[in-house]
Amino acid sequence: MSRRIALAYSKRDPAGSGMARRIRDIAGEEFTLSDKKCELLELDREILYIREPPVEFDYLIVLSRHSGTPDHPIFTAHVPGNFGRAKYGGDHFKLSVAIPSLMKEYLIAASRRAEGIGYWVGFEPTHHGPTLDLPTAFLEIGCDERAWNDEDGLRAASDSVLEAIESWRDGKFIPAVAFGGPHVNEHFTKVELFTEFAIGHAARKLDAEWVDEEMVRQAVTRSSEPVGHAIIDNKGLRGEDRERIEEALRKLGVNIIRVRRVLRDETGAEEV
Repeated sequence: MSRRIALAYSKRDPAGSGMARRIRDIAGEEFTLSDKKCELLELDREILYIREPPVEFDYLIVLSRHSGTPDHPIFTAHVPGNFGRAKYGGDHFKLSVAIPSLMKEYLIAASRRAEGIGYWVGFEPTHHGPTLDLPTAFLEIGCDERAWNDEDGLRAASDSVLEAIESWRDGKFIPAVAFGGPHVNEHFTKVELFTEFAIGHAARKLDAEWVDEEMVRQAVTRSSEPVGHAIIDNKGLRGEDRERIEEALRKLGVNIIRVRRVLRDETGAEEV
C-alpha cells in the first residue's frame, strides 16, 4: 500500500520555505519516491500551533527551521509533543506519533553532507507542538537566520529529506525511545548515526520531572513503529527520575539499555 506523505512548511518560515523550493525544483509539487506519494503543502501559520492536519495524509513531514542550541549550523530531527506543560503549541502532557526510522534516515543522510559545508548533525528530544494523532517528524536546519537562508545548507537539507524518504522502509532498524541528557544529546545522536536503533520519542533531563507512568506509556505507544527498547542516558538523569521512568518501562515490558552499552556494543567504542 502506498504511503501518502505531506511535506508541510510554513510560509513564515524561511528555512522550511527554502527547503520546499529546492524540493519543488527537483521533484515537483507532487511526486512519488519508491511506494511513497508525496505532496508539498504550504501553510499560512506556524505549524507548531496547528490543531489538526489540513488534508488527509498518512504521515506528516515538517520542513522547518531549528532555533537555539547549539550556536552552530546544524541539521536536526525530532518528534513534536509535550512531556510537560505546552509552552509552544500542542496540548499539555501529550505526545504526537513518532516516525523513528524516517528521522534516523534524515540524520544519516544529512551527516554525509554536513562536514563538507561546516554543519553539525543532532538528534533532538521531543518538544513543542503540534500534538497530532498522525505520525509526524520535524526535519530541520538551524540554528539562526544565516543558516535558514544558506543555499548550501538548504540544498543539503532538502536533498537529505528526499534521500531519507526514499530509503525509509519498515523493519530496517530497531525502534526505541530514549531518556536523559541535554537538549541535543551527543550520545543519542551517535545512536542514530552509528547503531541499528532508531529513536522516536526522547525526554531530556529538563523534562524528566514530568515523565510519569502515563508519559512513559505515551512515549512507547505513540509511535508508527512498535517500540520494545528504551535507551537510558544514566548519567543524564537524576536518580529519582531514572528510577520512576525505569519502573514504568518495566511495567510495559520494555527492554532497558544504557546508552553507553549500546554505543560500546555496536560501535566498539571503549569510552563514550
